[in-house]
Amino acid sequence: MAKKLYIFEDDKFDQFFPLTYNRPVYELICGINKIKDKIASFFPDAEIILLCRDYLEKVLRIKTKQKINKFEIKDKDELLFINGRLIPKRDLSERLNFSQEEEFFWCGEDFVSWRGTGLSFKNYENIFKALYVKDRTKPIKQKREISQIEVNLISYLWDLVNLNKSEIENDFERSKQHLDFKNIFKRNEIDDQTLIYDIDKVYLGKDCRIEGQVVLDARGGPIFIEDNVTIQPQTRVEGPCYVGEGSILVGGKVREGTSIGPVCRVGGEAEQSIFLGYSNKYHEGFLGHSYVGEWVNLGALTTNSDLKNNYSSVKVMVKGELVDSGLVKVGAFLGDHVKTGIGTLLGTGVVVGFATNIFGGGMIKEKSIPPFCWGDTNTLEEYELDKATETAQIVMERRKMKFSQEEKVLFRKIFEMTEEKRKGK
Repeated sequence: MAKKLYIFEDDKFDQFFPLTYNRPVYELICGINKIKDKIASFFPDAEIILLCRDYLEKVLRIKTKQKINKFEIKDKDELLFINGRLIPKRDLSERLNFSQEEEFFWCGEDFVSWRGTGLSFKNYENIFKALYVKDRTKPIKQKREISQIEVNLISYLWDLVNLNKSEIENDFERSKQHLDFKNIFKRNEIDDQTLIYDIDKVYLGKDCRIEGQVVLDARGGPIFIEDNVTIQPQTRVEGPCYVGEGSILVGGKVREGTSIGPVCRVGGEAEQSIFLGYSNKYHEGFLGHSYVGEWVNLGALTTNSDLKNNYSSVKVMVKGELVDSGLVKVGAFLGDHVKTGIGTLLGTGVVVGFATNIFGGGMIKEKSIPPFCWGDTNTLEEYELDKATETAQIVMERRKMKFSQEEKVLFRKIFEMTEEKRKGK
């Protein structure tokens, strides 16, 4: 008998575009960790299997090196399915756990979890193999007894940004018992002119270089810095903050609530924003309350607004309709492989699609730009697929990463599935 934890994406994945064209929601960072890793940490004895849309399977397997869409199940196995939009609280494994007693869990109208055995799984096999399909779980809710449970299911990208500050604190608290705080000066190069406030809440991995005239201020919350991070002079980092492995902070202000994934280059000013990884904001410019995908490059002085002049709540374009976020501060949402030229200005709540290239400076007039667009802020046309993939390959090779054949196929899939969205541009 084995315990198998299935983390799945449901039919709300399109509410997280442009970041989820090429990944499931649970592959997004919130705080220090990706959502799937937060969930998995509560079940250390379980085998983890990830469920996703079929066209994401090959790339996700390469990137995560985990089992994807695999249903090798024996009758006596204990199974637990958990929605990948769930941000777990401390008592997750108490409220949702393995059991041979079958039970369905809903939060309002959203399917959260199912537990049972491999034998009982056979009754729902076709449903559970494609939970990302619209209304897939309706027959279950109509015919089976269900339990309502209160959990934190995110619905939009701005939910992740809004939660990021508290999630850095939560992730730090969960991990700190396994961290060595005593030897951070022995295993890292920290200049004597580095100023650290509240050092008990500052963690550095190994082989980091913190140069002179750097301020690490953890008085507002913890600062977690992974291995091989470089922080150059005249950089101020305010907690709660997370900096991923191999990243470089090149000066400026990294304000509270910011998470920077692996191998990023960040300068200027960033506040309450998330960089998923391998992205550059090297130059001056402001980024606030925003979510940035992988392999994004923001040209010098690229700046976004995260607050309207009248202080009203920000509306964001989701699936072709404006959705009121209910938040006063909402920034920009940039898909993977987005490029902006110097002086690009991004309005509150703007969405820039996968592999879009904007140049010419000035304010973007659209609230939402589809994937694979090319042009200045006044005129956009379709970005040719071959040119977009060629640029992606060059950028990844600069970081000694391979642009795989599987990723090329995924590029084409996203290009084809978003063709209708570009016709009006």
